[in-house]
Amino acid sequence: MNTEFHYWITGLIALRAGFDEDEAKTIAYASEYVDENDISIRVQDRRGQGHYSNFISQTMNILKPKNQLMRIYPIFHFVPGEPDAPSARRRDGKMHILNTTPNNENANAMLDAAFKSTADIRLYRIGIATHTYVDTWAHQNFVGWYDYFNNIGLDIKPDIGHADGEHHPDWVSHYWEDIRLVDSEVNNRARFTAAAEALFFQYCDYLKTQGRPEHSTEWSKLQEELILLQGKTYSGNKPYYEEERLKSYRKRLPNWADFDEKDWFDAAIDTKVRGLRDSNEGLKSRLTIFKDEYYWKDGIDKEDSHWFRFQEAVKEHERFAIKTLTPRFKEMGYDIAVL
Repeated sequence: MNTEFHYWITGLIALRAGFDEDEAKTIAYASEYVDENDISIRVQDRRGQGHYSNFISQTMNILKPKNQLMRIYPIFHFVPGEPDAPSARRRDGKMHILNTTPNNENANAMLDAAFKSTADIRLYRIGIATHTYVDTWAHQNFVGWYDYFNNIGLDIKPDIGHADGEHHPDWVSHYWEDIRLVDSEVNNRARFTAAAEALFFQYCDYLKTQGRPEHSTEWSKLQEELILLQGKTYSGNKPYYEEERLKSYRKRLPNWADFDEKDWFDAAIDTKVRGLRDSNEGLKSRLTIFKDEYYWKDGIDKEDSHWFRFQEAVKEHERFAIKTLTPRFKEMGYDIAVL
């Protein structure tokens, strides 16, 4: 899924389930930021009291060493599910122990752990686990691993994740074909609406435990709203009608700014550019001689900043996910805890 679901639709679902607007904004931003948190940095204390390092939750470099990919893709984007799920039936009959399947037990466990996390990072963990949870619908039948299982047709791209499927699995209201499957015609509007329904009831159940008002009876109304928001269905090689959908999201959420990946970062951190600003893309990133330096902004308590709390939530999510997925990986002969 892309920003449309992870930020806009997630935010709307959170609001309709009963989170207040600030809470919903935090959840939605954290959910989308999982895809933007792809740079590992060291933030220094101006008083010389050490530094803080973050963990990344996404990488644009799918050729990273296997040990690095295994700490990102299955944990944040391709959570292994039930290999024999009906939705995973393939024409070649193959199954994979790491296959992503919708609403699977591992993804549910991650979301449940987020609901039970400490109050200071709970909303951030809910956002991160939400991203992971709904991606089990969008990324179903792919594995976060180099494997021919991911291959679609004669594509020469590396067979990891949905690289061969390009952006088709992530586009709202998109129709496309996954020729590996028995049921090869894929309707993203149906998949995404199913993900929205499951997420809405997860949120409602959680808020009920917090003594908040009951909103679960509102699903049918929200379902109609989401189908309308997702708009016209389409096929092809670009996300048609995207601007129309964005206008509809903004109309439903008039007090929300468009997602900007720099908001939380710039509010917490000063960047000292040394020479030219560092590039984190391709060959340019390797040619940087003088690395930029990062410092906590003066006058803020870093522990109260969105960026710091998000990064702490990423670390907690990763630790829980590793513990949860270790038995699955050990069946393959890998110990993900030490990769």
